[in-house]
Amino acid sequence: MPMTELKPAPLSPVDISLGRRDIVLGSNSVVWRRLSADARIAKRVVHAIGHLDMAAFEFTANDRLWVFSYSRREDENSALLARLCEAGVAEIIYLSSSSTCVAAKTSCYEYPRVKRQADLRVTVMPNGRVLTVGLIYGAEEELPAGENVATSIRELAEFMLAPNWPAGNGNRKNLLRAVKRPFSNRLEKILYRSYGAAIMAAGRYPCLLRPIDLILRSLGMRWYGYVYLSNRVWISTIS
Repeated sequence: MPMTELKPAPLSPVDISLGRRDIVLGSNSVVWRRLSADARIAKRVVHAIGHLDMAAFEFTANDRLWVFSYSRREDENSALLARLCEAGVAEIIYLSSSSTCVAAKTSCYEYPRVKRQADLRVTVMPNGRVLTVGLIYGAEEELPAGENVATSIRELAEFMLAPNWPAGNGNRKNLLRAVKRPFSNRLEKILYRSYGAAIMAAGRYPCLLRPIDLILRSLGMRWYGYVYLSNRVWISTIS
């Protein structure tokens, strides 16, 4: 059956983890490498596997699968999710990104577009859930200057240890908050505001600013492009 024909089944808002076997798909991801440094998570997750391990791995009906892995190709993500759907596990929790909101307005950025496609597929899987996070960080100093929508490694770890979902058909949750970081100097603050005005003026064609993005990147500034746009959308929503 094509994945788009699957209908979401109500999942309990209460964690039904009794006897669950937690598995991470994305053993080589940066997120997992940072999470696994937490002894509680390392003990809780019984297996961390990669794409190449999937063919031989034996899933069970009692597994809760945390998907931290993704491909830049939409067809590869679709094939992966179809394989997981067929595996018959109890829960599939897909780690999505706050940047997916940008793909609803423009398709010019690859990462938000690809993540959004996978995100939408998971929500129609009968055992699928989506956990949306912001910029992942360990210390706030790692985040770009300005207003950010972010999720700390500690917050993500705490959720994995005790998952909880909205009441009703709770197959989606936002695990993020606003974190404001100072600018390195007055010039960066001026550039941030000027860039904001320019990218908003670009409307559905923000990628026209790509040459400027490259310059900002070379200067060590990381708040440009879809990061700026997604932060702007979420900040207006959660503030």
